[in-house]
Amino acid sequence: MSSSLSLSNSPCAACKIQRRKCTQECVFAPYFPPDNPQRFAYVHKVFGASNVAKLLNELNTAQREDAVKSLAYEAEARLRDPVYEAVESGHHWVALE
Repeated sequence: MSSSLSLSNSPCAACKIQRRKCTQECVFAPYFPPDNPQRFAYVHKVFGASNVAKLLNELNTAQREDAVKSLAYEAEARLRDPVYEAVESGHHWVALE
């Protein structure tokens, strides 16, 4: 389950930032690798680690990757511009169509 944990002995970004021991059961490890701590830092600051853990545990495994991508995108947008984040997201989707 925890590919980033098994490939290297360093904790995932979530456990590293929270100063926790990263275990094989860590719900964050597959989605927040140690080489990209900023991704978790943004998500943690906007949504909180506890809320993200609850969300991931409620989703089935196939949905988790997309959920983490969405959370990371939303968190970065909110931190970049807390007022117009929703407007920017709309422009992003229009540009994709």
